[in-house]
Order: sequence, then structure tokens, then C-alpha cells
Amino acid sequence: MTDIQFDRDIEHVPGFRADAVQGDTIFEVLIEPRDTRKLRAAFMDMARAATADWVAHVVLVLDSPHITEARLREEWEGARSVFKSTLHSKLSVTIRAESNWTGIPASPDARQRPVLEQVLARESDRKNPRMKGGSSAQYEILRLLMLQWLRGRGPTSAHWLMQMSGSSYPTVAKATRQLDDYLKRYPGGKVELDRFPRLPWARLLVVSDDVRSTVRFADRSGQPRTPESLLRRLHEIKRDDIAVGGIWGAKHYVPDLDIVGNSRLDLCLHSQRRKADYGFVKRLDPALEVIRTAGESASVVVHTLHRPESFFERSSEGPPWADPVECLLDLHEARLESQASEFVASFNTHGSAA
Repeated sequence: MTDIQFDRDIEHVPGFRADAVQGDTIFEVLIEPRDTRKLRAAFMDMARAATADWVAHVVLVLDSPHITEARLREEWEGARSVFKSTLHSKLSVTIRAESNWTGIPASPDARQRPVLEQVLARESDRKNPRMKGGSSAQYEILRLLMLQWLRGRGPTSAHWLMQMSGSSYPTVAKATRQLDDYLKRYPGGKVELDRFPRLPWARLLVVSDDVRSTVRFADRSGQPRTPESLLRRLHEIKRDDIAVGGIWGAKHYVPDLDIVGNSRLDLCLHSQRRKADYGFVKRLDPALEVIRTAGESASVVVHTLHRPESFFERSSEGPPWADPVECLLDLHEARLESQASEFVASFNTHGSAA
């Protein structure tokens, strides 16, 4: 399979830079498009790129569009009517909504989907407009280094960080340079944290909801189930891609943690799709609905991991446990700062915990 090149200028098409190129195919990506004007501009860019002699196919990939498929097809037909007929066979649209793939004029087949997933994974991270003060990839690398540090796994290679974060070498290199004050470096390019990365961690906490794709749910029935009841229902679902975090997860790792009571259930969902499926929440309690008002108390909070490996700790008696870094983030979100410091210190890591 031909390698994918990202962010590439297209020869003989002045001012056009493709999001991705594989062989003679160009990919352009729109993440959660809402504006038909941007859609029409993308159609025109596709037609311009298709005029290059070496280009056989130009694919516009739409991830989780906020435009109905009927409207998309209407806009496509309108744009297509002004394209030269010689370009029609070169142009197509691929749409991913939830876990479903459709397309115009045809849906992608199973052979094409791995390439599309790779293109979307890279571009959704690069183009995510919500991330400020650092990319989600850089924060993912911080979380991975924290996980290795808490577990005392020793130095980590750039190759492993690339695999686990889905990032390129330049992204990994940039992220580790930004952490230089907190890193030990070893021959062969391996690195590890030598103390708690206080300032980078504080920046992560500011954007944690976006980094973890956090979604909160509240009970609308007026008779909410207890967190314990919701946890029992989760056990009955028997999903190994959903792990328990929050206070329960933290006390799994540190049983003596000084916390009494638990007001909500924090869960970690492992999903490599950008838009995760939260249908399982209704199985916990049909009355649970997404919170759209700031400050409203949540009964269930779901954080999503998009990396290849979840690092969940499996349990023979119930759902798996979220990794210690996710549990630590949950403690901070619950404003249990002293318990968060106690949690870190309990791992007896190489460096200081505070």
C-alpha cells in the first residue's frame, strides 16, 4: 500500500495544499462541517485539484457533518453541474456519521476504510478548533509519559509514543521538547519523566474536557439512581471497552485514599472513532440525558480515549478499571486536590509527587 503524505502542495495547482495524498488520490477533510459556503468552496477546490494530469481521484471526506445528507446531495449536484464533464469521474464525497459510512456517488468499501480512518484521525486532531494552548496529540503524549512514570515503567522510546498517540515523529519531538524541564533523556532517544510535570499538567486540566471528549449525563426523572446502582448495571452490560474511573477507580489503585462517598459514576470509553457511541448510557438508566447547561450536576460522566491501546486494568469481578492517569484527572475535576496529591505520592515514583 502506498504511504500517505499529509499537508502537501499539489503541483500545477497554484495555492492548493492537499490534506492528504496517497498515490494518485487526493483527500480533503472537513471536520463537523456546518456551513454550506465552506462546503461549496471545498467542492471548487476539489475540481481545481482534479485538473492536475497525475490526479486520478479527489475525495472530500466529511466527518460528522451538521448538514443533512439530503442537503449534502443537493449541494453536490449543484456544484457538479458547473464542473467540466471530464472531471466528474474523478470526484467523490465520503461521509462518516457515528459508525456509518456513506458516499456520493458510492460508499467506500472495506478496503478503502483503513486509509480513510488514518486520514481522519490525523486531520481531526490537527483541525480541532476547540484545542487551545497545545494540540490534543501533545496532551496525549503527556498523559502517556505520566502513565509510564506512575507505573515505574522506565524510559520510553519515541517509536512507542508515536504508536500509542498516533502521532508523527515531529509531533512527538515537539511535545517532549516542551517537557524538557521535567524529563530525563537517555541514549537512543528514550525519555522519562523525573518529577511531576506541574505546569504542563495544569494546562491539561484547563482543556481536559476537550482532550478527553467529556460528555456529562443527568437524570431527568426526578428519581435518580444511585451511583452504586448504575455501577451494578454496568457490570451486567459486560463491555470491556468501558472502564470505571473517578473515585472508584482511584480507590482501586489506592484503597486508603481519604475520600468518603461518591456522587457520580465516572467512566472511560475506549473508541478509536472520533465520534463515540454513547448508546450504552441509556442501558444504565433510560432517564439519563446529555447535560447542555453549565453547572448542572451529573450522574454519569463519560470520557473517551481514542488511542490504540486503552491501558485499562482488567477485573475478573466486574468492569475494567481506567488507567491511573484518567483517575487522577477525575480527582482534579472533582476538586479533590489533596486526594489527588495523595494519589500521586502513593505510587512511589522516581521523582517528587507534589
